[in-house]
Amino acid sequence: MRSRAEQVIVITAANQWDERRMADHQLASAISGHADVLYVDPPSLRRPEIVTEADSGGRITVLRPVRLPLARLRAVAYLNRYLSALQVRVALRRCRPGRITLLEANMTSPVAGLIGEDAVVYWAQDDWQGLAPLVGLNGNTLERNERLLVRDADAVIAANPLLAKRISEQRADVFLIPFGVTTEVFERMSVRADVADEGCAVLMGTLNTRIDFDILEAVVRAGVRLIIAGPVTEPAVGGRLADLVQSGLVEHVGAVPFESLPDVLGRACVGLVPYDHSRFNEGSFPLKTLEYLSAGLPVVATDLPAIRWLNSPDVRIADQPEAFAEAVSDLVGRGIPRPAQRSRRVEFARQHDWRTRAQEFAQVLGVVVTPVASAS
Repeated sequence: MRSRAEQVIVITAANQWDERRMADHQLASAISGHADVLYVDPPSLRRPEIVTEADSGGRITVLRPVRLPLARLRAVAYLNRYLSALQVRVALRRCRPGRITLLEANMTSPVAGLIGEDAVVYWAQDDWQGLAPLVGLNGNTLERNERLLVRDADAVIAANPLLAKRISEQRADVFLIPFGVTTEVFERMSVRADVADEGCAVLMGTLNTRIDFDILEAVVRAGVRLIIAGPVTEPAVGGRLADLVQSGLVEHVGAVPFESLPDVLGRACVGLVPYDHSRFNEGSFPLKTLEYLSAGLPVVATDLPAIRWLNSPDVRIADQPEAFAEAVSDLVGRGIPRPAQRSRRVEFARQHDWRTRAQEFAQVLGVVVTPVASAS
């Protein structure tokens, strides 16, 4: 293993650094306590930029690479790989690493084999083929990129038990390391005294066709007050959301900064994970589940492999709209969770803190693990 002064971890992220703090961002922050990080945004059409971010963990350099238009065309996608790799190599000159470890997490423009890396680890965050039709990507290109990476990478880290099982059919060395939670943010939650007696449920996250709106409508029919925090990213769900708001029981507060989410959760009795059973959802790991628990809230979720893997007594699983609504009504009826209940859930979430996950990643990436303070 190398010391942090000798090694840079290059993360080709699936999400922009400046967007909502998704798994890529949170892992980069946590693992920067052990090694310097070059965080590579998904390529875009805007001007390329290299910036150094001030982060609590350590030094993170963010590369915002440019790409060519018409990226869905196979020939253009091929050229964009080389264009992305060129920009990564330029950014690495600023970092001056002795060893480069590539954590490849974006299948649109993978750079493995093109940046002079010493080791490659594929981070299988989600089912890319399931994602393709949702965001207008070329599924065939994604499938080919992933197949080659699974074959050639030095190791594979899967974020979901379903993905781990699927990839293990192609190679043996697959490490299951699910997403974590930034507990230090959500443990700051305090119950809002002005609304503590209202009793309501909360759904946070991006509002798109991954959400089962039949479930949300059933929750509202059951008379449950609902707070929804998150941006609408697909017009198809805008109408159904508007109908929910018109019921008078639903408040949509829009996009909320990551650090302000505890203020929203402080108004609720229970957190919701109402995902449908699309291929993408089955192969995902809903971050919000652990975030609710970290804030001390019980959870009602649909029956997904990642939810089953967590095996938390404070997560109720219900698939049908009426059963889901019944579970939510029951928990809301019990009122704001008591301190002992909150403490139990917080302690469970601490076992899944991103700092713990970062140490697990570091072992696979060959990084010297620097002792860190407990998440508690």
